[in-house]
Amino acid sequence: MKRISTILLALLAGAAGMAQPQAQPQSQTFGEKIDVNVVLLDAIVTDSRGRQILGLGPQDFVVTENGVPQDIQSVDYFTNRRMVDAPESKAAVKVERMRDDRYFVLFFDKPNDGALLSRLVHARAGALDFVNNMKPGDLVAVAGHDVRLKVYSDFTNDKKQLARALDDAIAFGRGVTEPPPATSATPSILRTVNRDRMIGHTGTTYEGLEVLADALRPIKARKDVVLFSAGILTPDQVVKNGVAVNRSRFYDRAVYALNTADVSLYPANVVDTPNLAPVFHQALESLALDTNGEYFRFNTTFTGALHRVEQTTNGYYLISYTTKKPRGTSGFQKVRLSVRNPDFKVRAREGYSYGS
Repeated sequence: MKRISTILLALLAGAAGMAQPQAQPQSQTFGEKIDVNVVLLDAIVTDSRGRQILGLGPQDFVVTENGVPQDIQSVDYFTNRRMVDAPESKAAVKVERMRDDRYFVLFFDKPNDGALLSRLVHARAGALDFVNNMKPGDLVAVAGHDVRLKVYSDFTNDKKQLARALDDAIAFGRGVTEPPPATSATPSILRTVNRDRMIGHTGTTYEGLEVLADALRPIKARKDVVLFSAGILTPDQVVKNGVAVNRSRFYDRAVYALNTADVSLYPANVVDTPNLAPVFHQALESLALDTNGEYFRFNTTFTGALHRVEQTTNGYYLISYTTKKPRGTSGFQKVRLSVRNPDFKVRAREGYSYGS
């Protein structure tokens, strides 16, 4: 049940009258007392001018938990670039450690207000431009939420299929339910999603994001979800003076699932009113902050926001290590990731959630 549209109309009327760790723990139980987690951290490394640094290995990174150094098992580099600038052309790169696959999900959180639905047409135009400029290694899926989570296209690089899916997404289409053929090597959302939960237990956008994240978890790479939304508010939240004074009970579960699946969220607000009340920004801003993404607050068009997402994922490192936690415990583990070269800058998630 979405209250965001009703509250938006009231607050916009009032305004007119006045003139938030890239990590993926996977648990393996040993005995009765210890869980060993495989943690995946994705990191973007740049120089002082913002150019991405290529060719780093395990010896170039330092990972610590509570001040204790962790043993790095492997470092893979994902890039869609072809070493065209000077830093990359001079790097000593091991080609077998490079991958060019990137994963994007275009997610439409559809409001019930017709005026806001018209803004999704603009979002669709930006998304189509993004699709038409895909790189060879890019895979894109289209999903959305109205009464429940829906998938309009599984991962593909077929631009015509994605264009049809974008039309369905803004038209309250039924979505697709059948996964690609088992012979297809392309990762699939529908092949791994919990169908019962998708159909019967995704009444809120947060629940939809949680189920989607769980379906994305088997893909051993960073996943970027662009969330087109007018803001997220659930019935258990209270709004006073245009501000939500409490967090939705569904929020933490969604963030846990997104972080566990190595998903970064990039919300883009579809409302083009500069003085929009804080409640319409709160959840979107927090989701971006808590998943190492970025929030695009005011969008007259969406091309710039999508270009920024694409540029951010031009290249990143996927760092793997193991950590032990007492069995039956849960919490949030802060992680400090740095590079040994002081001239480089690194951007990564601040930690990961573990346990149940």
